[in-house]
Amino acid sequence: MTELFIWVKNIFLIIIALSFFQILIPNSEMAKYLKFIFSLVILATVLEPIINLVNLHV
Repeated sequence: MTELFIWVKNIFLIIIALSFFQILIPNSEMAKYLKFIFSLVILATVLEPIINLVNLHV
């Protein structure tokens, strides 16, 4: 149960941090690339427990 709490807390903190950084980014050509990278970071955080579960069984 604590692992689930830590996972949800990590997702929440990463989304808050990345939202803060998006506010600081000026609207430029580079902003869309940074948003893409931020999306990949969030996706990796969400998929982390699944990846760990698959590696556990291999």
